[in-house]
Amino acid sequence: MPLDPQIQGQLADQYRGLLREHGDAPEACQWSPEGQRFRFEKLAQIAPLAGRIILDVGCGLGHLYPFLNQKFGAVQYTGIDIVPEMIAHAAKRHPEARFLVHDLLHAPLPEKFDYVLMSGPFNNAMPEATEFLKELVSAAFAQCSAGLGFNFTSTHVNFRDAAMAYHDPAEVLDFCLRNLTRRVVLDHHYERCDVAVFAYR
Repeated sequence: MPLDPQIQGQLADQYRGLLREHGDAPEACQWSPEGQRFRFEKLAQIAPLAGRIILDVGCGLGHLYPFLNQKFGAVQYTGIDIVPEMIAHAAKRHPEARFLVHDLLHAPLPEKFDYVLMSGPFNNAMPEATEFLKELVSAAFAQCSAGLGFNFTSTHVNFRDAAMAYHDPAEVLDFCLRNLTRRVVLDHHYERCDVAVFAYR
């Protein structure tokens, strides 16, 4: 089911404010430059992505696109996000890529992608945050023909930020195994209490 319209509106307003404050910077997507890069590096371990068709869900300003091009050479990239201002900014900066305002929980995209990647969409505190994760992961996996990669912050942490969402990695792993595929890799605490999951067809 789609994200509650009120929560979606609050999230969009939050990111609009960050975009106004920080411009085309990782901070507009709630990352430090270093934090964004190491998460991108981890997701890029899913497979050799040169020439692959990639969907970036919750793409924000599209920073994953130049990262993938630099690391692998050309990829066929589509980025989707629910914040129109971020999509407009990304499309202007990278006109050779495709950026769409789209909510995957509202409707699937008409085509399949080799790999679907998601960095950060599960970080914001909200009611039933892990249920949102499961729904979006399911929708994203339905769009891929080879694999899905995503990250989140573990519940096994020494501190908590009230604005952040935390997810039980055992629950997420069990969900993926039961509902998506038995070909699942979970890397827990590879750095900064993060978890990365790769689910393969």
